[in-house]
Amino acid sequence: MSIALDDSLIIRTWHEIAVKALNARASDIHLEAQAQETRIRFRIDGLLEAQSQLPIELHERLITRIKILARLDIAEKRLPQDGRLWIGHDFAKPNINCRVSILPTLYGEKAVIRILSNRIDELSLEKIGLLPQQLNIVQDALRQANGLILVTGPTGSGKTRTLYSCLSELNQTHRNLCSIEDPVEIRLPGVNQVAYHPRAGLDFATIIRALLRQDPDVIMIGEIRDSATAQLAIQAAQTGHLVLSTLHTRNARGVLPRLKNLGIDQESLESCLRSVSSQRLVRRTCQHCHGKTNPHKPCLSCANTGYHGRLGVHEVLSSQHLLNPSLNYLSMHDAGLHYVKNGLITQSILESEIGTWH
Repeated sequence: MSIALDDSLIIRTWHEIAVKALNARASDIHLEAQAQETRIRFRIDGLLEAQSQLPIELHERLITRIKILARLDIAEKRLPQDGRLWIGHDFAKPNINCRVSILPTLYGEKAVIRILSNRIDELSLEKIGLLPQQLNIVQDALRQANGLILVTGPTGSGKTRTLYSCLSELNQTHRNLCSIEDPVEIRLPGVNQVAYHPRAGLDFATIIRALLRQDPDVIMIGEIRDSATAQLAIQAAQTGHLVLSTLHTRNARGVLPRLKNLGIDQESLESCLRSVSSQRLVRRTCQHCHGKTNPHKPCLSCANTGYHGRLGVHEVLSSQHLLNPSLNYLSMHDAGLHYVKNGLITQSILESEIGTWH
């Protein structure tokens, strides 16, 4: 095989993998070097699914193709690298942005490509799974001139989309909206987005201090990770800014002890917390076959899995709920039961992906 033919094969192979991932509604593409082959897996509705295997001889060339598209160093094979590339059904006009992570492993470099939604119209609070009374709490918090709004949950639970949906709701010409993200996942017109870049000296605390001199009305901080960021977020919320961020806690009520561990006192929390939510993304029952898979007549919508897409299930607490634990509120499990009754998720999915401890 000639070099030209070899190159065209690699280019075509990567395009076919990308198109297949888009058609499968995948959120991530995994290319993994095994001892004898390259394994291709897609994450679909939260679960990794094996797709195909390629000869191991193609692996290095395939990784090089991805690196070229992501403008990474093709000669560096010992260190992790991160970048971005574009894919699409039309080879000549790729229109979907992706985040790329390259990691050296035992048999070769592994690539994970996160497919980022670029549909701004999907960033709506009405579309993320909030029940009416939960939506009211969030919208009331967003109407405040200042304060702190927090979204919690594990990695992959949809926190970033919720924050983007909040920003989209606030995105009006009379407001100066700024965000600090690691990385910037969706480009939002009208929002001044800054990428976290610690190697260049741009950590969260440094960027927050700079943004506070930029006359902001709303500041979105991708994640409160440490005491310095927590202190600055609270100070910004207390001095006339609306601050949105995420925090890693097990549930919404875990926010108070977590912030106190980061050095925030009770009085500050009482003065600036507006709302706290916790969320999970759970597999949604296919609305075409209603989860009733049939081996003799496969459902084209869900590929006979019984599930199509994911649904956000939330627990939303107002400041009053947080500071007065005796007040009743809708737990995440109760919110999930609402969707079970409406046929959007199954009881087994509710118990396995959310459980009863909420």
